[in-house]
Amino acid sequence: MASKEKQKRIVSNTVYTIGGALLMNGVLQIVVYPLLNRKMGSDQLGELLYLMGLVAILCPSVGQALNTSRLVVRRDYQVKNGDYNVLLLLFGGVGTAVTLFVARDSMVSLPVIFWTAALLMTTIFRYYGDVEYRLNLNYNKYFYYYCVLTGGYIAGFGLYFLTKNWFLVFLAGEAAALVYLAATGTVFRGFFDRSRWFTQAFQRGGFLVFSYLITNFTLNIDRLALEHMVGHLAVTQYYVTSLIGKTLVLLVAPVNTIIISYLTRKQERMDKKQFLLFTGIGTGVSLVFFLGAQIGTPIFVKLFYGDLYESVKGMITVVNLSQILGVLSAYLFIVVLTFTEEKWQLILQIIHLAVIAVLVLIFTEKSGIMGFAAAVLIANVIRVAAVILLGLWKAGSGPKQKKQ
Repeated sequence: MASKEKQKRIVSNTVYTIGGALLMNGVLQIVVYPLLNRKMGSDQLGELLYLMGLVAILCPSVGQALNTSRLVVRRDYQVKNGDYNVLLLLFGGVGTAVTLFVARDSMVSLPVIFWTAALLMTTIFRYYGDVEYRLNLNYNKYFYYYCVLTGGYIAGFGLYFLTKNWFLVFLAGEAAALVYLAATGTVFRGFFDRSRWFTQAFQRGGFLVFSYLITNFTLNIDRLALEHMVGHLAVTQYYVTSLIGKTLVLLVAPVNTIIISYLTRKQERMDKKQFLLFTGIGTGVSLVFFLGAQIGTPIFVKLFYGDLYESVKGMITVVNLSQILGVLSAYLFIVVLTFTEEKWQLILQIIHLAVIAVLVLIFTEKSGIMGFAAAVLIANVIRVAAVILLGLWKAGSGPKQKKQ
């Protein structure tokens, strides 16, 4: 009976997390960006998307990484809120300064610098904030957190109409979510109150921050490489072809949240047999996703980008397979992270970045967009194999327990 109750709870929590992610991203893609495009025009929207791209690289890399790190570290050390609040300020502050420097050509005035910095720091704290509900497995409030965030984005349009300041659209959402968190949670209480395990939190959180930075940079390599090596059309072609596969990340990321939340509550370490079971489940689900993407991608391209279909149909299978392998490796990384040190994820991410960079340079130069697609596929095959080998090596072992 207890087992059935637990299964129902897991299913319910999964629905809440997927629902929250789909609600937020759906409103962004269907409501927010199209309305901004209509009001601002394509030129100004392009500048907005560039800055939001920087937000998408830095903010989850700091906020989400420290969020995940706290879930893992809590099993070994009695960390406090202040440990991670200080790390958010430290990594977030340095990251914001570097981002502002990188985007200095777009920083046309002091107000733009101020609003960009405010958006970066607020979004970092929002990405971290949902750890409150993951620590306690309170996924109905997790869902409400994202409902408030989404409602804030919509309400932010009122401020945009009054001020013509598009930053306020996103800041309204991020701030609304943090206000809800302050009212329902405790992770920001005792803001600077650190434990004696701060050094361990810094070291292990730092590994994940750098790892996530590499991941988010790698996710955008198609736009960077194809823009400079092939041209604008290739960027559009690859984006259109990979969109269905990338959308599946919206489903997998919340499932990863459930997995790490439950597995890190157990003191026992996963053994090889259990790891192989999780690997088999992930592979099976990935196969279903691949078949779905194979069916959905041609239909999607024909319906919405009919003029591009003939030019991209030959690479649909390669692109879908590489996208699904990327999703599988992200899932396996989360599973492995529950029983091994964070440094291994960073090491594998660095190797993956080096491999994909070399392959992209060689293959794209030789064969254009098809060469790029092949390079990404080969790199993702190597990545999945490396994560599985790491899991088999480390399963059953892990950091010593230090809760005292």
